[in-house]
Amino acid sequence: MESTGRFNADLRALRSRSYDRCQSCEEQLPRDVAAYAGYALDGSARYVGACCLPEIYELATHVYWWWEADKRVEPETALWRYMDLAKFLLLLEEKTLFFSRADKFDDPFEGASGLATREKEWDDFYLAHFRDVVRTPPPGGTPVPDEAVEHNAQRLLASIRQIAARDRRTTFVSCWHANSGESEALWRLYCPPGSSGVAIKTTANRLLHALDPPAQIEIGRVQYVDFRRSFAGFHDRIFWKRKSLAHESEVRAVCRGNLSDDWAGLPVSVDLSALLEQVVPSPFAPAWFPNLLASLVGRFGLKVPIEDSELLAQPFF
Repeated sequence: MESTGRFNADLRALRSRSYDRCQSCEEQLPRDVAAYAGYALDGSARYVGACCLPEIYELATHVYWWWEADKRVEPETALWRYMDLAKFLLLLEEKTLFFSRADKFDDPFEGASGLATREKEWDDFYLAHFRDVVRTPPPGGTPVPDEAVEHNAQRLLASIRQIAARDRRTTFVSCWHANSGESEALWRLYCPPGSSGVAIKTTANRLLHALDPPAQIEIGRVQYVDFRRSFAGFHDRIFWKRKSLAHESEVRAVCRGNLSDDWAGLPVSVDLSALLEQVVPSPFAPAWFPNLLASLVGRFGLKVPIEDSELLAQPFF
């Protein structure tokens, strides 16, 4: 069955909370056997194994799930994004979420495979794998001379290094903080005292359904790893970060594919009514700011609750 590559919001959401089980019969998917993401005859989204393949009427894509880390995000996971007032106004005006290009982030490890001090270890692993692949022809094939084995192994290694470098320039990311409540650390980072900013709250399900359907968006939890002992997953490096950043508790929306590396970022259309669950004014903003914020949101025809920050709550003794 030929894949169409078509993902609607429901299939995006189903893919983000699926991994190694068939959505229809709940059977564990056998390792090294692809899952199938697509649509039933009635148009409903399906993520199934070979056990339930007859349910698929339109195949969107094969899913080689064992190549990836388990990045599942439950639909009702609360997501936050902190921003200054100018960026919030731009969101209201343009009705787009800005996805930053991966190599434009401050973190030099964005999309990295591992530490530079362990580069030879990484190279040696893949060279050994490629030598074995090249040296072992398919049934009936002609054995490859040793010098050709080494040449082709080195060529394949250079190719995957080029792919890694290109991916950083053609992958675009929108970052969200997964937390049931607010983060004082992120308030201070993005809307420090003396400034006026907001936090917008949504859920994973709202985010996936609010984004422009034709955009090829994948959502997943960031994996935090000690690069002194581990490498990033080859097929999902953009979802791996250093363990020292684990406090970010990040969920990412990622857009990649046949995208230009001439773009510094990618604006993706978003339905703000579907996205915004609530808007929270900065606890460090002046007292008049929440009323101004409510007025601004109203002018754009949005009926979104403006909630006081948790940080303004008072103690008793």
